[in-house]
Amino acid sequence: MSTQQPSKKRTLAAAAEALVEAASLEADSMTQKQLAQNLDSLKASFDSNLNRVVQSVKSSNENFDAKINTLNQHVAGVKDEIIALKSLLEEETKQKTLERALSMTDVESFEYYANPSRSYQTSNSGELVKKAIKWFMLDYGMTISSDYSMERDGNEASKENFRQKFKEQIKRLIKREPRMIQKDDGNFAIYYS
Repeated sequence: MSTQQPSKKRTLAAAAEALVEAASLEADSMTQKQLAQNLDSLKASFDSNLNRVVQSVKSSNENFDAKINTLNQHVAGVKDEIIALKSLLEEETKQKTLERALSMTDVESFEYYANPSRSYQTSNSGELVKKAIKWFMLDYGMTISSDYSMERDGNEASKENFRQKFKEQIKRLIKREPRMIQKDDGNFAIYYS
């Protein structure tokens, strides 16, 4: 019997070991199920939180986009106001320049022949320049005769010389090159610019 006892003890020990291992495996299985359930719950919670974060970011982006659009509209409005102010300032500067020029038309004035074929009398360019500047102040141009000449005989070179001197006198007074064009009737028109 003594040989059977150690064998029974071993069998019992092996059975106890198997029971402990089975209990351990069941505990591991329960722990794994619990871990899987916890992971599923954690995943659902993470998905829910991620969706809220995504919605919050989208909402922030939409708010940001709306704020950028509003800012762009304000910038465009300011830009338009600056352009309008610049235009007003340019017009005011133009008018002040023309007013100053109007008081100085006798500076660098010269004598010319207004109607060389009919008269040998000369005229002073200061009066003609004054008249042109007054038209410029009203945003119009002025017509000048193609007959105006620097010499009594009124040849083409002398007429061209008159137009160049007249244009130069105005340029010095208004601080910019006036524009002169020949009209269909042969006369010339001079404009502020």
